[in-house]
Amino acid sequence: MVHRAVNRHPAVQEAAGRIKEQDEVIAEAKSGYLPSVGAGLDLGLESGASRDWGPKFNISATQMLYDFGKVSGRVQAESAVHDVRRAEFLAAVDDIIRETALAAVEIMRNEKLAGVAKEQIDDVQAIGRLVDARTDSGASTRSDKLQAQARIQAAQATELEISAQKQRWESTLNALLGTNGPVQLRSSFPPKLERACSGQQPAWETVPAVLAAKSRKTEAEARVKLARAEMLPTIALEASGNFNVWGSDDDPDYVVGIKVKGDLYNGGAFKARQNAAQYAAEASEAAVAAAKFDIQKTWAESVAQVSSLSALLNSLGSRQSNMRETRDLYQKQFLDLGTRTLLDVLNADQELHSARLDEINTRFDLYKLSVECAFAAGQLREMFGLVPQTAKAQTAR
Repeated sequence: MVHRAVNRHPAVQEAAGRIKEQDEVIAEAKSGYLPSVGAGLDLGLESGASRDWGPKFNISATQMLYDFGKVSGRVQAESAVHDVRRAEFLAAVDDIIRETALAAVEIMRNEKLAGVAKEQIDDVQAIGRLVDARTDSGASTRSDKLQAQARIQAAQATELEISAQKQRWESTLNALLGTNGPVQLRSSFPPKLERACSGQQPAWETVPAVLAAKSRKTEAEARVKLARAEMLPTIALEASGNFNVWGSDDDPDYVVGIKVKGDLYNGGAFKARQNAAQYAAEASEAAVAAAKFDIQKTWAESVAQVSSLSALLNSLGSRQSNMRETRDLYQKQFLDLGTRTLLDVLNADQELHSARLDEINTRFDLYKLSVECAFAAGQLREMFGLVPQTAKAQTAR
């Protein structure tokens, strides 16, 4: 299910396309190491004694010998951007896994809640039938009958609300999977997922958000070096030649030599570019720290909630047997002894089923927190068996 959602989602496809696009940008940057050959046709009137006019074909070739790191700086910067694109791809995959897993959790939650709501309706209706019989025989008042009917309607309203929530999350999951109708879900989660919030803190350096921030820092540092290199000249071997297309007694002109080229002054653009790159490098340091802070905060909050909810879950489980016994005892006292009112019976039944609903909600809240912990730690791909698929995109170059 998760594999299907990831494979078809446009955000993942877009991120994969960005990686391929950056592959070509790197190839373009590396072309600076190779020679360039150009040709053209000149039309003009020459000055001098001959005053010839006619088209001249020219050809030139240039091979960079030394550029003080201009080409290597561009390659390094674009390679860092490639790493950013890979991290963005992994982040897109993690986002879709998270959305799909949370939708599945909510569907399973509401399926369990619907079962309890149905049992609550059955229990209250059973009490209502007893009250009807007692009312007909004169043992209970009409107010008892109205109270029972009100509780039946309230239980039915709860069931309808749960059904609406289930349909909502089924629509969300269908949109992610590109399907229609109910989706068959497993009754269990990956074993590692349930332990995602336990143990030591994960290695934050492998989280996509941190990887992207560190790659942007590498890019900024590379652009600082590039900005410095662009202030220096480029040394190249250059050859050129031209000849008259219409024919001439003159021999073709050829020039071969070493060319040193650079800007002496360009209005301060180089200095401004260098300063901008330096500021970007400094900002990227803070971006890495911010990325780590955000995911550590999310993980720590989830871990703290898991601890409190686990204690609550144990409490709710132990209370239910006592509450069920109390409900049954109140019902017996109401019917046989008359020492309890119908309201006591209805309230005891309501408390029992509320505790059951709370237990289910707490249990599935823990599942949601496990998903959030795994998401913050960048472990969802591994837990759902998507590492082999994403590894291909990680190594694409």
